[in-house]
Amino acid sequence: MQTVNHPFSLLMALFSCVALLCYPCAPAIHAQQVTRVDTIRLTLFTDSVGLDEVTVRTRKKPAANSRFSDMLPVELVTIGGANGDLYKALQTLPGSQMQGENGRLLVRGGSSEETQTFMDGLHVLNPYTATSEGQAARSRYSTFMFSGINLASGGAPIEYGNALSAVLPLETKDQSTVDKTGVNASIVGVGGGGTRTFQGGSASVDLTYQNLKLYNQLFPDRKPYDKPYTMASAATQLRYAVRPYTLFKLYAQYDRSDLISREGEALRRFDLNEDNLYLNATMRHESPAKAWKQFAGVAFSWHRQGIGGVSQLDDHWTLYEQEWHLKVRSERSWADGRLGLQAGAEGYLSRYATDYQWAAVNSGDPIYRRQHPRIAASFLTFKAFPLLWLKTEFSLRGEYAHPCAEWNLSPRIALNAYAGPVMLSAVVGHYTQLPLAERLAEVSRLGMEHCTHYNLGLQYKVGRRFAKLEIYDKQYSHLAWYDQALDRNEQVGASVWNRAIAADPSAAWGNAGYGYSRGLDLFFSDPESLRHLEYQIAYTYNLGRRKAGSDPVPTTPQYATRHNASVVLKYIIPAWHLILGMTNSMASGRPYHDETLPGWMNSECKPYHSLDLALTYLPTKRIIIHCSVTNVLNRTNEFGREQGKPVLASRNSFIYFGVFLTLGKKAAYDVSNF
Repeated sequence: MQTVNHPFSLLMALFSCVALLCYPCAPAIHAQQVTRVDTIRLTLFTDSVGLDEVTVRTRKKPAANSRFSDMLPVELVTIGGANGDLYKALQTLPGSQMQGENGRLLVRGGSSEETQTFMDGLHVLNPYTATSEGQAARSRYSTFMFSGINLASGGAPIEYGNALSAVLPLETKDQSTVDKTGVNASIVGVGGGGTRTFQGGSASVDLTYQNLKLYNQLFPDRKPYDKPYTMASAATQLRYAVRPYTLFKLYAQYDRSDLISREGEALRRFDLNEDNLYLNATMRHESPAKAWKQFAGVAFSWHRQGIGGVSQLDDHWTLYEQEWHLKVRSERSWADGRLGLQAGAEGYLSRYATDYQWAAVNSGDPIYRRQHPRIAASFLTFKAFPLLWLKTEFSLRGEYAHPCAEWNLSPRIALNAYAGPVMLSAVVGHYTQLPLAERLAEVSRLGMEHCTHYNLGLQYKVGRRFAKLEIYDKQYSHLAWYDQALDRNEQVGASVWNRAIAADPSAAWGNAGYGYSRGLDLFFSDPESLRHLEYQIAYTYNLGRRKAGSDPVPTTPQYATRHNASVVLKYIIPAWHLILGMTNSMASGRPYHDETLPGWMNSECKPYHSLDLALTYLPTKRIIIHCSVTNVLNRTNEFGREQGKPVLASRNSFIYFGVFLTLGKKAAYDVSNF
């Protein structure tokens, strides 16, 4: 099973969730619905564990356009095996692929680079933590920072650009109403923080330190470490209501990660260190009647990663990335919300640079690569309810991309038809994305990659019971592809073209790649039919082939699996103040290339299976104890093969134990408000 690099963040998130559960009364959790924006109030009855501390806001309407639910953080954090990680929890939703060895989010046959994360409408350049080979990355951000989780797994709103497959838009909470302070300790680290409220706003801070030295001694890894993984993080958030209808939010986080491991049969010394900074500032304004809504925001991402022994002894590779994302947006509604218009513009200003130094024995010249990708875009969406049971959206996005100097127009049409608790949705949209930055730094003339989405869904929602079926078809074109027949290592003829290839091997790259990804998603969630028991079932079938990268022929990508399924159970035992969680995840085997057989990507690994458990104990209102175990059957899951050997996670399973303590008497510590 996957390595949990940041289980300490798990507790920071789980504490938020379970801090709500600290009152020993209440067998039921129910929602009081409000018009447009619902307030979910978790209240208590006699003899139950209740969630009455935090009020969470989220939209409550039928989940359309490939959004399987407006999920609350508490729903994600308590999933068995998620270990408090946002991306791990999202792998239990249909459309996603099991990623035990790298932890990243892959959706409907697309790579992790095709799914982009946005915080308060602004792009997050590097949302994953640093890892070495076989270690699963985690989210850098606490799940409980957000008021709701909406994974747009296909046909996403056209406002979000530069994402071929899916977008994950996250909205931080608008306010905090209580002062909080708390600390925590676990087998992997310590931390603490809190929130101070003032007239019109609040300020929060969170500090985290993790060190896996003790854990590695108790539960050894597959690989030896000269320096176990360490991470120090500091985050702060300011929220202030400038005036009754204007809200300003500022978020900043910096983290530093280090590790030194031994890789490969020669035990190459792999020395990784990383710095990551993310700043996000937004201003949101509504007119008193809420007819007009304006938004302006800017985000800055900076990421530096250095690796010694990246491919051989004593070599060194350094990566520098930074990005400015600026966005403005305005919305207007008429006729009691039956007509609406949204218009906006955004810009991405990026910098990418790498520096590779050969080992001394090679005495080769250093390799420098630089690129400054830029995107300027505008978008327009018209929304209408021509009939009481029909909602329509017509969108258009225009953009200009550098360095390829390419203009694109991307249309999108979405229709939702309602009949009581049933909704039928249909979405057709065109999406573009720049090739990988490292590829552009090598071949700047590569153009934008394209994908057209076709989605048809049927959903049913009564109370909190929710079911959805969706079929989808994604058509890829203009993918970056390397023509091996034009490689400079091939025999060079007398033609001018071949002489050019010999002088410039990057000339073998072009946008001739193509492919498809199609299938169906099934989802059922029922948190209220059985007393104290919540469960959800998800299944995805995906059939995809593409010719991209260096694939000589169209093939199923190495990271894609045809079948993915998960069953999630949560059970509360009020008399014992316990919350139990269980997740059973399965996936068919990944494809890989066996050189002893004819064809390309011609074999398949054994299927994936992981049974995960979690337990939360609430002895008092101020103490929370949490334990979780992933892959309790200790199954050795394979994630492909390289040079005839299976690709494995660095650990089959992960065991976590931690304690949270509230300081003061006002409220249980909740890192979510953080």
